[in-house]
Amino acid sequence: MVKRAKDNMTMQIEIHDGRNDNSPLPQEKLILFIQESHDSIRDENESDLSTKPSSNPLIKSILEKLEKHSSLYKYIVSVTTLDLEEPTEGGSKFSFKNDIGASWQSKKDGIFNYKLEDVDSRRCYLITILWLHK
Repeated sequence: MVKRAKDNMTMQIEIHDGRNDNSPLPQEKLILFIQESHDSIRDENESDLSTKPSSNPLIKSILEKLEKHSSLYKYIVSVTTLDLEEPTEGGSKFSFKNDIGASWQSKKDGIFNYKLEDVDSRRCYLITILWLHK
């Protein structure tokens, strides 16, 4: 959900999980997979990450960890990258794009959202993991 204040045009982004109570692994483990994947990409690419696309290797690493955990599910991982620009008097500016959709059985399938901030590269990643029972 996006809220806009009419006076100063600032935006708040709120992420609401759809259904993660039936997740194939605990929320803490999902977060660990995301953070480990991000850290391994940073370690492999010691150079400036702000100029290199990192969503594809991040998606690949998260999917590999999920698939090793359970083969009873199909997984979809989406990463929205927010590139933060220099702050101005009106607040920080950023740009982002992401589209994703799925249809599923609500008793077996679900979704988890997580926000990962990388202060060093001035990027924020909104990561969505969907699991679909085979």
